Amino acid sequence: MMPVRNFSKVLRLLPLVVLVFIVARGWAQEESKADAQYREDYDRFMKIKATADPIKRSDEFYEFLKQRPDTRLLKNAQAECLLIMDGTFKAQRYTELLNMAERFVNLFPKVGEAYYFYGAALKQEGKYPEAMDALAKCYVLKNPASERARQNLEFTYKAQNKGSLAGLDALIRKARAEVSK
Repeated sequence: MMPVRNFSKVLRLLPLVVLVFIVARGWAQEESKADAQYREDYDRFMKIKATADPIKRSDEFYEFLKQRPDTRLLKNAQAECLLIMDGTFKAQRYTELLNMAERFVNLFPKVGEAYYFYGAALKQEGKYPEAMDALAKCYVLKNPASERARQNLEFTYKAQNKGSLAGLDALIRKARAEVSK
């Protein structure tokens, strides 16, 4: 038989045990909601990735990223978009590239590689001032395309300014200020 003193201690601890159980159960439910969202996002991601047409795949990834900007697959989806842009650039489909890159830059203004493709597409369209702005932003955001952007920027800037690089530093400072906002 349990002494009365120990039974009263157990009764005093009972609310604490119940509270711990309730909190643990709620935490497990929150985890399962996050896991369920991840599974849903993953299934959608894989379905989009299986789309054969790169332009349609790009549109679907854009919609996915627009609807789910907090997905755990954000970096993967962004990387897929950049790969599509790279393929479109290599295929010299600049009109489609311009549309893709512009939408991506508007959605994710801190992803430097997108500015490279945006600048390259603008350059092919003959929009040199806008192209130089985009290339400068790519350069200042420090990413794998930064050096290529800097080279392209210098080449384009020289072509537009009679072989001179005077004023290029001001353009880069302006781009740095715009991307740091």
